[in-house]
Amino acid sequence: MIERIKDLIAHRELLWNMTFKELRVKYKRSVLGFIWSFMNPIIMLAVFSIVFAILISRGNIGWFSVYLMSGLLPWLFFVNSTTQAVVSVVTNPGLVKKVYFPREVLPMASVFANMIHFFLQMLVFFAFLLIIRWHFSPYLVLLPAVLLLETLFTLGVALFVSAANVYLRDVQHFVEVAMMAWFWITPIVYPVGLVAQRFRSFMPLYLANPMANIVLSWQYIIYNPHKYAPKGGVAYISFWGLLGTSISAVLFFFLGYYFFHRTERGFAEQI
Repeated sequence: MIERIKDLIAHRELLWNMTFKELRVKYKRSVLGFIWSFMNPIIMLAVFSIVFAILISRGNIGWFSVYLMSGLLPWLFFVNSTTQAVVSVVTNPGLVKKVYFPREVLPMASVFANMIHFFLQMLVFFAFLLIIRWHFSPYLVLLPAVLLLETLFTLGVALFVSAANVYLRDVQHFVEVAMMAWFWITPIVYPVGLVAQRFRSFMPLYLANPMANIVLSWQYIIYNPHKYAPKGGVAYISFWGLLGTSISAVLFFFLGYYFFHRTERGFAEQI
C-alpha cells in the first residue's frame, strides 16, 4: 500500500492534469464555462429564499436557507464525486489498456474536480453570508478538518464503486438509486432534532451514517445554532458520532484503496 501511494505521488502531475481534464470536459462547448459553478449556488439561494419567504410566515426566514445550503453543498460534493467516479474507469478503455499509470488517478480526478466546484460554490455561499451579515461561529476554523474527513470518505467510496463497476456494470445504476435513498436518511432538508424527538431509540443507528455526521458538522459550524436556531435546535452534533465518522472515513479510504488495488489487474480484460 505504501509503495502504491508513493507511485501515486510520483504521478501527481498526471492527477492534476486529469482533474483539469474533467473540468474541461464538463464545460466543453459551454459559453459560460466555469461561471456555472458560481451560478448554481446563486440560483439555489435565490429560489430557496423566495420559496421560504412565501411559505414561512415568520419574519426571519434566512436561518433555514442558510441551514439548508450548509448541508446541501457538501452533500452535492459527495454525490457528484461518487456518481462521476463510478464510471471513470470504464469510460477510459484506451488509457487503461495501453498506458501505464496508477489507475486510481481516474476516480480520484473525478473527486478533485468536484472539490474545485465545491470551493467555488462555497465562495458564493460565504459571500451571501457576508451580505446578510451572518454571525460566523468561531468553530469555522474546524471546517478544513471536516472537509478532510469528507474527502477521505468520498475517495474511499469512489475507489470502491469505480473498481466494482468494471466487473459488474449494475453498480453504476445501483449508485444512482442508493444516492436518492441516502439523501433522505441524511439531515439536509429536515432538522435532525425531529429524528431525535420521534425516533430517539434509533439515533445511534441513524448516526452510524457517516454522511449524516459530516453534514451535521458543516451545519453546526456554519449555521451556528446557538444564535440562530429556533427552540429545540436544528443543527445537532454528537462527539461519539463524529469520532466514529473520523474512524470510518479513514477506514473507508484505505479499504477502498485496497479493493481498487486488488482488483485493477483484471481491468484491461473486463473493459
